[in-house]
Amino acid sequence: MAIRVGIIGLSATEGTWAASAHANPLKSPPLSDKYALAAVSTSSAATASKSAERWGIAPAKAYSGAEDIAKDLDLDLVVVAVKLPHHRDLALPLLKAGKDVFVEWPLATNLEQVDELVKAAKEGGGKTFVGLQARTSPAILKAKEIIDSGALGKIRSSTIVGLDSFLLHLPPQHDYEHDASTRANASTITSGHVLDAQAFLLGEYESLTAQHDCFFKTVTTPHHDHPVSRDAPDSFLVQGKLLSGAVASFSLILTTPGSPSSLTWTIAGDKGALKFEGANINIQIVSPKVYFASNPDFSMEDYLGGKSVEWEQVGVPANKTANNTGDFYLAIADQTNAVEGSVVDFEGAALRHRMLEAGMKSARDGTIERYV
Repeated sequence: MAIRVGIIGLSATEGTWAASAHANPLKSPPLSDKYALAAVSTSSAATASKSAERWGIAPAKAYSGAEDIAKDLDLDLVVVAVKLPHHRDLALPLLKAGKDVFVEWPLATNLEQVDELVKAAKEGGGKTFVGLQARTSPAILKAKEIIDSGALGKIRSSTIVGLDSFLLHLPPQHDYEHDASTRANASTITSGHVLDAQAFLLGEYESLTAQHDCFFKTVTTPHHDHPVSRDAPDSFLVQGKLLSGAVASFSLILTTPGSPSSLTWTIAGDKGALKFEGANINIQIVSPKVYFASNPDFSMEDYLGGKSVEWEQVGVPANKTANNTGDFYLAIADQTNAVEGSVVDFEGAALRHRMLEAGMKSARDGTIERYV
């Protein structure tokens, strides 16, 4: 029987995250054989009605509040796909009603809200999922397969460097991301996705230090007729030692359009190395290319003779659905056959929030922090 889904935040407008990442994949094979888009909730009855008509949902299943969709006994799963400041208020009624709930990343604005949602989920008894969908990226899963095979040997280091020239220049509906108090910025959203992928592949930090800054106090964009003020971090750097003993560093810098976006991530072991390369650090959306290098017979004489070990590109399968979020839905529907750890629940998301908060505290206080 198909899993009946309701989406909070799904409008009739094409191109939104709720439409492109969630609704369109759910309405297309292979997800359409496993899921049925059965309800929608928006901020008003009028927009909910338009959305229901657009997505082929019965008019009676068009809601204008989380409390209303929470009462729908016909739904198996409710998705919260709105901007971060509203996650807590919309998810809480669903959890109290015992619904299975999927909330986009980040789970909530601060640790108090995160802990409140974790507690409500336990008391409500429903299953929980958080959209840390880099874990279902084919590139990340291929890397995990290689690492788990032992081809890299013992992992010694992980080095991530990312530049993004897009996130500072978003349209007005994203202006809240420039406000540090919303925590909807590079120190949580993008950093959370990438650092979660690192944790999925290599494990958690044993201890870490961090730095962050706001280099761009104002920005101009093609979408605004005035400079946009901001105080949110546009750089976030984390380094430390993993529980495995490997060292790990992460650097995310938001830049101007004159500096092209890029991602380089190298994982080095004592037998070989992996490298991710891409034109976008948002690996939860855009999959990077994967490279592998290993030559156990390579000697110092070879090096002194001018020879080198070459990177070889690794074949990465296509997504099983339209995108990584769709593949996350596949993993939810069939967790028995999903890669272990690829589906994150509220408690897993809480761990990632604690990692990021440890980084922010380290940056603020100049301390070495632990979160596990």
